Amino acid sequence: MNNMRPGEPGERVAPAHPGKTVKRMFRYLSQSRGLIIWMLVLLALSTILELFIPDLIGRAIDTLNISEWQLTVNWNSLLLILGVLLLLFIFSSLFKYLQGRLAAKLTRTTIVTIRKDVSSKLVRLPVSFFDTHQNGDILARLTNDIENVSNLISQAIAALLSSVIVIVGCIVIMLIKSPILTAVCMSTVVLNILVTVILSKKMFGFFRKQQKAVGKMNSHVEQSISNKRTIDAYNLDDECIEECDALSDELTDVSVKAQVLGGAMPPLMCLIGNLNFLLIVAVGALLFIRGGFGITIGTIQAFTLYSREFTQPINELSSVFSQFMTALASAERIFQIIDTPPEIDEGDLDIVPGSSCSITFEHVTFSYIRGVKVLDDFSLTIEKGQKVALVGKTGVGKTTLISLLMRFYEPDSGRILIDGVDIKTIPKSRLRGMITAVLQSTAVIDGTVRENIAYARFTATEEEIKNAARVSCAEPFIERLENGYDTHVQGEESKLSQGERQLLCLARSSLTSPSVLILDEALSSVDSATEQKIQDALLSMMEEQTCIIIAHRLSTVKNADKIAVFSDGRIVEIGDHKELLRQQGVYYSLYKNQYIGVQ
Repeated sequence: MNNMRPGEPGERVAPAHPGKTVKRMFRYLSQSRGLIIWMLVLLALSTILELFIPDLIGRAIDTLNISEWQLTVNWNSLLLILGVLLLLFIFSSLFKYLQGRLAAKLTRTTIVTIRKDVSSKLVRLPVSFFDTHQNGDILARLTNDIENVSNLISQAIAALLSSVIVIVGCIVIMLIKSPILTAVCMSTVVLNILVTVILSKKMFGFFRKQQKAVGKMNSHVEQSISNKRTIDAYNLDDECIEECDALSDELTDVSVKAQVLGGAMPPLMCLIGNLNFLLIVAVGALLFIRGGFGITIGTIQAFTLYSREFTQPINELSSVFSQFMTALASAERIFQIIDTPPEIDEGDLDIVPGSSCSITFEHVTFSYIRGVKVLDDFSLTIEKGQKVALVGKTGVGKTTLISLLMRFYEPDSGRILIDGVDIKTIPKSRLRGMITAVLQSTAVIDGTVRENIAYARFTATEEEIKNAARVSCAEPFIERLENGYDTHVQGEESKLSQGERQLLCLARSSLTSPSVLILDEALSSVDSATEQKIQDALLSMMEEQTCIIIAHRLSTVKNADKIAVFSDGRIVEIGDHKELLRQQGVYYSLYKNQYIGVQ
């Protein structure tokens, strides 16, 4: 199986393309056109009102006149200008507040849509996706990456829209007041853009690496917590710490490089802005002294303010650029999940399952990794109602066969038939509804014992739940629990032993009344006495159903109608328990190794 993990060497990552990611983000935003339009209106009103402030301040200064060392003030004009400035400040602040409220609503609406798209895609992805992606990395995309995108929408988008309006407005007003000073102000813009472009290209690469490093770190932490008993049992604390330190160093390295580049942007922009301010004052003073250019002290003051207004949006964008790059890298990782092809289901045949089904594997070949066959021209027929056991050494393809039957994977060649019908023609929901699989890796959900048993059939009555527990031999340990069937268990963190968890899952499976029951090492963690009781109960309960049993403990399969012995992806022996012992072949060797002297 391909065990490559995201972010590891050799991983095939979609090319970094900020432009495409931004366009895709705007497609999500466009679903809330009404909010965006009102945001733009309020943002435009607020920004336009602020654009008049430097000009009014310049006019206020020009109401002051010094003649023969005496100051005169045009109080009527000054008071009028100050009154207008006060109104501008009030209304601009009000519009900004309303715009902020709408931005928060836009953020919430868009993030909910993205989260729904990711969640709905995850449940439709094939099992192979989860086999080749670490849980921690997937969780990082659903939490950390979505949070970064949320910050982008709530802050960076508003800053971008505001900056466009301010830049355009400043250029228009400055051109009207003085084309010469406007040219001086614009002289540093090229330098501004050049610095931004160079740094942004380098930053985006580092921020993509940073987000992948975060996913790897999350995966390590998640595995360290879930495997704590194993780590302690094998005294692997030091190795675990060393791996964590290595991942932490990797994350720190790329984060520092990204933050250094991001942190260099604001001071560079500030330096360029101060240079711009110096040029405006120098040239403006020269024009004022020479006269004839319509330049006043107020005009120079207004231009210094407009130069700040003009460069401030660029500086603001540069200051949030690290956040912007992080969010784009996060959005790209989220879209990788959304763009992953979903599980294919070409089935359209409305098959009506009976109480049991015949199953036929016709020349099935399958490989997880190309060229390495797990099943090689495999054929087997299981008649209706038969109890067939699959045995063999670890890794010979027994569990793979079940994955193919339930269409978690598709065979490279060959066919699988149920009652003579190719399973590719049966909708996966219907196919999997006909089959119940009890696996060695038990799944206990966060809820009560009662809810866990009824998980496969929520409409089950109290009597059916208790009967299922009784049949699976789970009733004794449930009654010993503090609150019986109302005891709360928390998934992987439950206090139940592995054997008790298996009994709980067996009780769950007995509620579904499937046409095919699969027991994949389902009794591996229970004692022999309990195993025999469960077998007797299951054989009685599944008397008419087809049953496939996978087990290493051969006492589990002795009573099967047929035992198929696997080796190198094929069946090398087949027959019942006594027949296979008489052949003294592979099965006999396995049995002899487990039960020396037992005939």
